[in-house]
Amino acid sequence: MVAYSFVTRWRVAAPPERVWQVITAGPSFTEWWPNVISSKHLTPGITGVGSQYERVIRGRLPYTLRFVSTTTLFEPPREFAYEAVGDLVGHGRWVFEPNGQGTNLTIYWEVVTTGFWMNLLAPLLKGVFAWNHNQVMCSGERGLAQWLAANPVQAEGKR
Repeated sequence: MVAYSFVTRWRVAAPPERVWQVITAGPSFTEWWPNVISSKHLTPGITGVGSQYERVIRGRLPYTLRFVSTTTLFEPPREFAYEAVGDLVGHGRWVFEPNGQGTNLTIYWEVVTTGFWMNLLAPLLKGVFAWNHNQVMCSGERGLAQWLAANPVQAEGKR
């Protein structure tokens, strides 16, 4: 298996509570993140620690990655963490920090790939795979910003 370690930083023009709501309890990732082609909540009724999601991601390269995440830490609206299994095995963490009227969001992702062909090609293409990850993350930041701008909070917290 080949290991990858990523740290991604997003700047979002909404307060942490709003960003947290959208990411953890709002619309499906598929509604705002173009590269998330499937997102299924596997534990309906459970939020926070123990909740599970299956996600399928497709970047600019012609392959998809499927993994199931299980939430291991849930501290609204500051941080959540999860373990992942599937085509990617490892752990991730999202940290939300206020920045004026907006939010700095730092996403940590420590994974290994389990796919035979990805591991076989990694000595030659690991940099390309990392580039693909970065493109997916840039698309997520843009998609979240666009979704938040198009769906402002209305009176009494309704969208």
